[in-house]
Amino acid sequence: MRFPQDTPRLAHAALFDATLTTAALVFLVTPRQERHWRPLLGIVLRGVALAGLVFPLLRHSLWLEAFGLLVGAAFAWRGLRTPLPEGYAELDDLERVYAYWSRFSAQPRGVRLVLQDMLMLSHLVRRPRLPTGQPFGTRRGTATSATVTLLLFATLVEGLLAHVLLARWNESAAWGWTVLEVLGAIWLLAYARALSLRPVTVGGQRLYLRSGLHWTGSTPLANVAGAAPYCLETDGDALRIAIDVKPNVTLTFAEPVRLWGLFGSEREARRVSLHLDEPDDFMAACQAK
Repeated sequence: MRFPQDTPRLAHAALFDATLTTAALVFLVTPRQERHWRPLLGIVLRGVALAGLVFPLLRHSLWLEAFGLLVGAAFAWRGLRTPLPEGYAELDDLERVYAYWSRFSAQPRGVRLVLQDMLMLSHLVRRPRLPTGQPFGTRRGTATSATVTLLLFATLVEGLLAHVLLARWNESAAWGWTVLEVLGAIWLLAYARALSLRPVTVGGQRLYLRSGLHWTGSTPLANVAGAAPYCLETDGDALRIAIDVKPNVTLTFAEPVRLWGLFGSEREARRVSLHLDEPDDFMAACQAK
């Protein structure tokens, strides 16, 4: 077999295998009640894109680029037609960003991961816009500043040593590692600043739960069934959103509240424990509403 002559056939065989064969196998191993056309179409689209990127012989007249634009336009059209959730304007800023942009992606967690990092980095250059209402601080008694300082110092020392050692082997690898260290330090600074700039807020009709961008969520005040001092023996099973400090208040909700965490994660909980600088005033504000 002469490779130059058979390469086009191999390329088209790979395209066939990456699309139809893979989709057929997934269809056969998927339980009947879970079979849907959209996941299969997604497999075919990924296979076409992968084969086109790996085998340049399959690319003629920029068809892969046109195909990508067509798929992107389809997602954009679907996203624009998807309505925003009810009460969108009253949501927290992170919740609004998630609700708006997740409409345009089939992988919302990946989108949330990027959006949260972008919002977090913005805290380095500007203060976030707080919801209308009574804010309550959450950082009194924490050791976040000292912890971040120690981590940055350790990152500096470790980064310098790693750069020197890697430079003996490969200069590009050394600088690549240093860039990653710098980006990590910037992210850590943004994380710490978000903790100090995003308080819990009791609004006119809504409660905004914030622990920086580590945990973010909101719920109507009517959903708050109770607010009481934290007790380890009885409240140990509550979702803890106090960061680097012991909780002193436990909230109980009539319906589960969705909280968004780091790296695109999410949790639903009926009971949440948190730390407030003025716990008595906070509990009074929640009960007054």
